[in-house]
Amino acid sequence: MSNSISENRSLFEQLYKHAPIGIAVASHVNGLWLQLNPAFCQMLGYEEAELTDTPVTDLLFPEDVDMERFRCECWDMANGLTQMFETELRLIRKNGSLVWATVRACIVKDETSGKPLYLLVQAVDITKQKEAEKRMCEQRGQLEESGRISRMLTEVSPDLIAIHQADAQRTFKYVSPACRHMLGYEPEEMVGMPGMFCIHPEDISLVQTYLNAQIQGLVPERITYRLVRKNGSCIWAETITHYVYGSNGELKEIIAVTRDITASKQQQLSLEEYRSLFDCNPLGVASLDLDGKLLKANMGQEQLTGHTREELLMSSFEQLIDPADLDKTKYHFEETVKGKAQRYEIGLIHKDGHRIEASVINLPIVMENRVVGVYGITSDITESKRYVEEIENLSYERALILNAMSEGVIGLDQDGHLIFANPAAVQMMEFCPSTLNGRPLEEIMLQMQSAGIPYSARSNPILQAVKNGRSLPRSEAIFWRQDGSSFLAEFQLKPIMDQGKVRGGVLVFRDMTSVNEIIRAKEAAEHADRAKSEFLAVMSHELRTPLNGIMGMAHLLKDTEMNEEQQGYVDIMIQSGESLLHILNEILDFSKIEAGRMELIHDVVDIRAMLRGVVNLFTPKAAEKKVAIGYEIGEDVPDAMFGDETRIKQVLINLLGNAVKFTDRGNIQVSVDLHGNGSDGSKARLVFKVKDTGIGIPLDKQHQLFQSFSQLDPAINRKYGGTGLGLAISKKLVELMGGAIGVQSETNKGAEFQFTLELERWSDDRCETESVSTGAKESEADRRQAALPEQKQKLESHAPELHILVAEDRSLKRPSEEEMLPKPGGMYDIDAEQL
Repeated sequence: MSNSISENRSLFEQLYKHAPIGIAVASHVNGLWLQLNPAFCQMLGYEEAELTDTPVTDLLFPEDVDMERFRCECWDMANGLTQMFETELRLIRKNGSLVWATVRACIVKDETSGKPLYLLVQAVDITKQKEAEKRMCEQRGQLEESGRISRMLTEVSPDLIAIHQADAQRTFKYVSPACRHMLGYEPEEMVGMPGMFCIHPEDISLVQTYLNAQIQGLVPERITYRLVRKNGSCIWAETITHYVYGSNGELKEIIAVTRDITASKQQQLSLEEYRSLFDCNPLGVASLDLDGKLLKANMGQEQLTGHTREELLMSSFEQLIDPADLDKTKYHFEETVKGKAQRYEIGLIHKDGHRIEASVINLPIVMENRVVGVYGITSDITESKRYVEEIENLSYERALILNAMSEGVIGLDQDGHLIFANPAAVQMMEFCPSTLNGRPLEEIMLQMQSAGIPYSARSNPILQAVKNGRSLPRSEAIFWRQDGSSFLAEFQLKPIMDQGKVRGGVLVFRDMTSVNEIIRAKEAAEHADRAKSEFLAVMSHELRTPLNGIMGMAHLLKDTEMNEEQQGYVDIMIQSGESLLHILNEILDFSKIEAGRMELIHDVVDIRAMLRGVVNLFTPKAAEKKVAIGYEIGEDVPDAMFGDETRIKQVLINLLGNAVKFTDRGNIQVSVDLHGNGSDGSKARLVFKVKDTGIGIPLDKQHQLFQSFSQLDPAINRKYGGTGLGLAISKKLVELMGGAIGVQSETNKGAEFQFTLELERWSDDRCETESVSTGAKESEADRRQAALPEQKQKLESHAPELHILVAEDRSLKRPSEEEMLPKPGGMYDIDAEQL
C-alpha cells in the first residue's frame, strides 16, 4: 500500500512538474500564490520564487476581470456555494505583455473534515487561438475555402452566428441553426428580415447607438441587450460583432456571434441585489462560518461596533459580546447552526468600551439542504430600550395614581382610540380594557345629544376636542354603555401634549347618580305615576264637564246685550277657559301616551290641505306681530298619503305655535320635503321643518326641550307662558308614528325644528310647489273656507262612514260652527251637547 501511495505521489509530482499547462496553488484565505509549476512560470516569464506570496490579482489584466466579483467567486467556492470558477482573460507577463489564457479554479478540501485547504488554479495559453479567431474574421477571403468547416462549426455551436448585409436595415443574410433553441425561429424565417426585428423595443436605440459607435472604433466589441423570442418571452444576449471590408475600404458585411446569457444575467442581478441589501443596509449585517468567525461585514456593522472591516473579518463574534450575555449568544448561535432562525437581545461592547443594547436576528445559510454558515443582523436598540424602561417606570407610578381614583379616567390617542382606562372607568362603563384597547371611543361609550340622538363620530364633542387638542370644561352629559344602559355623568377633557404636539386626550368623568338615588327616584316615579294616573282618571271627567259648561255659558253670555266693560270680562273669561282647556287636553294626551293608550288612525291625509290649514290658523296672529309666515311643499311630495292627520297636525300646531310665540320679528317658514323611500317601496320619507327667526335656544339648554314640564328659563316662561308639555307630547307622538324629531338652534339666531315620518303612499302625482305668506291678497277666512270643502271631499271619498255615540250628564249650549274650528295650540274635545 505504501509503495502504491509513493508511486502515485511521484506520478502526480511528475505530472505537476512536466504538465504542458500552468498549474498553481493559492491561499483561499488571503489570495496569495503558494506554489506554481514550471509551465505556469514559463507562460508568465517569472521564476517561481518571484511569484510566491504575491497576490493572485496582480497577474490579472484589470480590463478583463471585475476584481470584486472575482473575490466573491473565490469566497463562494470556499464556502461551498460553487464548485468551480472558469473564465477567459488576459494575464500580465513579467515584461508587461499580455497572454490570453483559459483559467479554471476550484477549492481543494480536506477529505476528512471537509474544510477548504487551498485554491487550485489551472491556466492554458490560448493566445494563438484568440489570434486565429481574429484572423478568421479579418481574412474574409478564406471563408469560402473553409466554408464547409465553418458551416459545421456554426451548426453545432450553441451560439447564434449571423451574417448581416451592409445595408441600412442590416438584413439577415445567414443565420445558424442555434436560432431554433435561442429564439424559437427557423433560420429560413429570419433570413431576409431586418437585423433589429427581434431586439427588445426598449433596447433598439441602445443597439443602434452602439453599432454606429463601433464602426468608428469608439466602443468595445461586445454589447449586452435583450432579444424577444417568437413566443413573446425575452432573453438576455451578448453579441460580438465583426465588420468585413472590401479592398477599397467599403463595408461588405457584418458577422455577429450572439450568446444567451440569461442565466448569468439573472445570477448577476441577484448578486447585485444581494450586494445592495448587504452593503446598503443601515443595520449591521455579517456572515459567519460555523465556528462563529466573521467572513463578511457591511458598513452598518462597522458603525455599530466601531471596528473597521479588517478588524472584524476573521475574528470571532465572541470578542464583540458583553461577557454577561456570552452564554446566551452562544446558545442562540448553536440553535441557528441547527437550522432554526433566532431573535434575541444582548449587549455588545463597542470598540471604545461602552455597552450597546442590541437586537440580533440569526438566519441559517443553507446550501444543498445543509447549513454552511450564519447571517447575523444586528440593530442598536439602546435608546428605545432606555425609553421603554422610563415609560414602564412612569406607567407604574401612573397606575398607582389611577387605580386610587374614584373618578373614571380614559386615555385616548389623537384618533379617539382607547389607550388606557383605570378601574373606576372599567367599573362604570362595564367593559374589559384588554379586549378594547385600540378601539374607537364610540364603540365603548356613546354621548347623547339633547334630542336623545347619539352623536356621530364627526360631531361628537369629545372626539372633536381630542383631535383638535382642545380642553372641555366640566359639564354634564348622558353616557350610554355597550349594553344599552345609561347614566348622567359629569366630565371634563384635557389634551395630552408631547413636545408641543397633541398626542391625544384624557377624559375624566364620574357617575352623578347612586344606587340609592336611583332606587328613590324609581320609587318616587312609580308613586307619582300611580298618583297621576289616579288623579287624571278621577279629574278628567270632573274638570272637563264643568269647563265645557262654563265655556258654553260664556259664549251664550257673549251674544247678549252688554256694555263694553262687561264684554271685556266675557272675552277674558272665554280666553282663560280656552287656555285651561288647552292645558287639560295636553295633560290628558300626555297621560294617554305614557299609559300606552294613545291609538293612531290610519286614514287618507291630504298633505297640502293639512299644511295650508295649519298655517292659516296662525296667519292672523303672525300678522298682528308683523311676522311673515309661509309654507313650501316639495314638488315630489305625494298629494295624499295614509297616516294619522290629527296627530301630524297636532305636532305641527305645537311647533308652529311655539315659533309664533317666540318670534317677534323676521319670518317663519314651514316646509315639507320628500327624502327618498321608506323601509319599502310603498312608503315615502317626509321631512317636516318649522324654521323661525325668534329668540333661539341656548346649546346647553337644548337637551331639556323635549322633557316633560321642562321650562328653560323662568323669566321667558313668565313672559311667553306655557306648560312645558307641548314639545314632550310632540316628541312622543312623532316616535309613536315611527319617526324622529330634533332641533338646531343658537341664541338670538332662531330655531329650526324638524321631524321625519314614513307614510304610505296614496298617489305618485307630482304637485307644484305652493307657498303662502301674510302679504297674500286672499284673506285667512277665505283660505279656511276653501280648505275645508277640499279636505272634506278627500276624506269622504276614502274614509268609511262613521257613527259616533257620545254621552254627557250635563246639557250645554251647542257652539257655533266658527267656534268649532281648531284653535292655535291644541285640539278641542267637544261634548255631546256641543255636537
